[in-house]
Amino acid sequence: MWTVQRPIFRFGSDEQRGRYLPELCRGNLIGAHGMTEPESGSDAFSLRTTAKRRGDFYILNGSKTFLNFGSRGRRVHRFCHDRQDQGIPRDYGLHCGAWIPWIPRREADREDGITHGADGRVSVRGLPGPCGQPPGEGGQWRCDFNDAASWERTCILASLIGAMERQLATCISYAQQRRQFQKPIGKFQSIANRIADMKVRLETSRLILYRAGWAKQQQRSTAMESAVAKLYLSEAWVKSCLDAVQIHGGYGYTVEYEQERDLRDAVGSTIYSGTSEIQRNIIASNLGL
Repeated sequence: MWTVQRPIFRFGSDEQRGRYLPELCRGNLIGAHGMTEPESGSDAFSLRTTAKRRGDFYILNGSKTFLNFGSRGRRVHRFCHDRQDQGIPRDYGLHCGAWIPWIPRREADREDGITHGADGRVSVRGLPGPCGQPPGEGGQWRCDFNDAASWERTCILASLIGAMERQLATCISYAQQRRQFQKPIGKFQSIANRIADMKVRLETSRLILYRAGWAKQQQRSTAMESAVAKLYLSEAWVKSCLDAVQIHGGYGYTVEYEQERDLRDAVGSTIYSGTSEIQRNIIASNLGL
C-alpha cells in the first residue's frame, strides 16, 4: 500500500493511476517494492540499478532483493539510479531468483497454497520497460522514495497497537490464573511490574502513532515523527514480547502458547522499512546533529 499504491497515486500519470490502482486496491494485482539491492541496504541512495532512456523505453539493468511478494507481484516498483523510479509489469520480463526464507512473518507469501514465508530476488539485464511519465529533473525518484518511506514508517506498525492490546490481555489473564506459592503470579511484584511496563509501552506507542498520523493529515513534513514512530513502536514491541515470554515462563518458550510467534515477528520490525539505527540517525539529523 505505502510503497506501490501510494507512489502511483502521488507521482504517477493519470493513465498509470487508471490502469493500476483499481486492480491493486481490489487485490487483483499484487505490488512489490524494489528498493534494496544486494550491495545497497541502509545506504539507500547507493543504488546500482540503472534506467537509460531509449526512445519510448527505458533499458533497465540491475538486481533487487528482499521484495515482499517479489515472487508473486504482478507489478514491481523499482528504483533506479539517476532516473525516476520505474514501475513495470511483472510479465514484462523480470527474472525471479531464489527464495529468501524469513524467520518471522510466515504468512507473508504463498504459492499453490503453501506458505513459504520468504521474500524474493528479481533481476533485469537490458530489459526494455515502458516509459510512462518522463523522468523528473535532478532526482525526482528521491522525492518519490522519501514520500513512500515516510508513509510506510508512519503506518506500517500501526497494527502493533492491536497486537499489543491482545498481548497485554493475554498476559493479564495468565497472571491471574497461573498460581505459584499458593497465589496468582500476578500478585508478585516482579510479574506485575512487567505487565505495568507493557501497558505503558502500549499507551505511549498509541500516542506516538496518532501524533505522526495527525502530522500526516496536516500535510506537514513528518521525517522526524515517522522515524520516532518506527523506532519506538518496533523496539517497544520487542521488549513487550520478551516480557510476555518471561511472564509465561516455560510455557512462553513453547510453540503452543504462541508467545514465540510474536517475538519472531517483533525482531523483524526493528529491521524492515529502515533499521532502528537508521531511524536514530534521521532523528539526530532533524535535531541538527
